[in-house]
Amino acid sequence: MTPALTPAQVAAGKRVWMTTFGCQMNLLDAELVAGDLARRGYVRVEAMDEADVVLLQTCSVREHAEDKVWSLLGRARLLKQQRPGLLVGVLGCMAQRAKDLIVRRAPHVDLVLGTSSFRTVVDDLQDLAERGGRILRTERTPPPERLPDADRDVGARPDPFRAFVTVMRGCDHVCAYCIVPFTRGRETSRPLPEVVDEVRRLAGDGVREVTFLGQNINTYGKDLGEGGLPALLEQSATVPGIERLRFLTSNPFDMTEDMMRRMGAVPQVMPWLHIPAQSGHDDVLRRMKRTYTVAQYEEVVGWARRHVPGVEITSDFIVGFPGETEQEFAATEALVERIGFLQSYVFKYSVRPRTLAARRLPDDVPEEAKRERNTRLLDAQDRTAARRQASLVGQRVEILVEGPSKTEPSRVTGRDRYNRLVHAEGDAARLAGRLVGVEVHESSAHCLVGRVVEGSAR
Repeated sequence: MTPALTPAQVAAGKRVWMTTFGCQMNLLDAELVAGDLARRGYVRVEAMDEADVVLLQTCSVREHAEDKVWSLLGRARLLKQQRPGLLVGVLGCMAQRAKDLIVRRAPHVDLVLGTSSFRTVVDDLQDLAERGGRILRTERTPPPERLPDADRDVGARPDPFRAFVTVMRGCDHVCAYCIVPFTRGRETSRPLPEVVDEVRRLAGDGVREVTFLGQNINTYGKDLGEGGLPALLEQSATVPGIERLRFLTSNPFDMTEDMMRRMGAVPQVMPWLHIPAQSGHDDVLRRMKRTYTVAQYEEVVGWARRHVPGVEITSDFIVGFPGETEQEFAATEALVERIGFLQSYVFKYSVRPRTLAARRLPDDVPEEAKRERNTRLLDAQDRTAARRQASLVGQRVEILVEGPSKTEPSRVTGRDRYNRLVHAEGDAARLAGRLVGVEVHESSAHCLVGRVVEGSAR
C-alpha cells in the first residue's frame, strides 16, 4: 500500500516511482538509492502516473531487458507531455552503456547516471528541480574509497531478515558474450573491515542471512592485497546474529580447492554454490572465452562436493551461441543430467554491442533453433531437479521463514540451507524471521511443500 503523503511532500515533488531490472546487484543498487531518497523525504508510490519522479534501474546483459526500459520511457514521455515538471531518470548498466542513445532517442530523460554514479541521484534531482537542464554522469569505476556502497541505510531493504551486500564491482574477465566489463568496469573490491562493519549493522537491524555479491566474487580482495573471499566469510561468521552466509556469482576459473575446504569449515556458510557453466562443450566454451574446459568445471564441482557436505549447485547456460551445433548443444544437455543441478537459468544468446562476439562472431543460430534448445534444456533441468527434490519427501529441512506465501496466506515461505524454496503450513505472523523445521510431504522441480514441525522454531 502506498503510504499517505503529507501536503508538504506533495508540494515539494517528493513522490517517486522506481522499478528495477536485472541481477541481484541491481536490486541492491536500487535499495541504496531508495535509502538515499527516503532520508531526503521522498515517498515511493505504486503507479508511474502518481509520481513526480520516475527512476529506472536498468540492465544491459540482454536485449530484452533494454526493450522493457524503452517501453517504460515511452510511457514516461506521454506523462511528461501532460506534466512538464515530471523528472525522469535512467540509472545503472543501460545508462552506462547507451548514454548517447538515450539522449537522442528519449530527449525527455532528465537524468542519466551510470554504474558508479547513481548515488548522486538525490542531489541531482534537487539541482534539476531548481535549475532544469539535463545531468549525465557515467564516470568509470572509482577507486575503493569512492565506490557507491558506503553510508548505506541498512533499514532500506525489502526483506527484514535477509540482505544483499556488494563486496566488489566490475570484472577483469572478458567473456565473448558479456557486456559487464563495459558497463561496470574493472574489478574493484571494498575493504574487508568496511564490509564486515556493514554486516554488523545489518545484523543489528534484524538480518539473519547475508548474501555477498560480486560479478566475479571468487577474486574478491585481490586488488587490495588483503584477505579474500574465505577471510570475508570467516570474519562475517563471527558477527552475532548472523546465522547464514551465501555468495555469488562464481567463475569456475577462479575457484580453488582450498576455497572450498575453508567454505566447508564455516558452519554459517550455506552449502549452496551458483557456478555458471554456460555450455557443456569445450569448443563453445573456447569461443565464449570462458578460460576453462568441461573437465575443469567438473573438477570444481568435485571439490565442492568433497569439502561441503550435501552442497547444491546451480548454474547459468546460454543456448544458441554463435556456431553452436546440435552436437555441442547435446553435450550441454548431458552436463545438466550428469552434474544434477538444483536449478539452472537458461538464456537464448543475444548480441550485445561492443562485446567480442558482436565484433567477431556471426549470430548464425536461427531464432527457432534457439527457442527449441531453450525449451529442451529447461525440460532437462526440470527432470533433474524433480528427481533431486523427490528424494526429500518424508525428510525434515530447516528454513528461514521470510513471511506468508504470496498465493496461500495460510502457508509460510522460506529457503532451506541449500537455497531450496519451501512452502509450509504455518503462522507467518509468529514465525517470520525464525529458523524452523519443516517436514516435507510434497515436491516439484521448483519447490518443496510441507508443514512446520512444532517446537522447532529458533
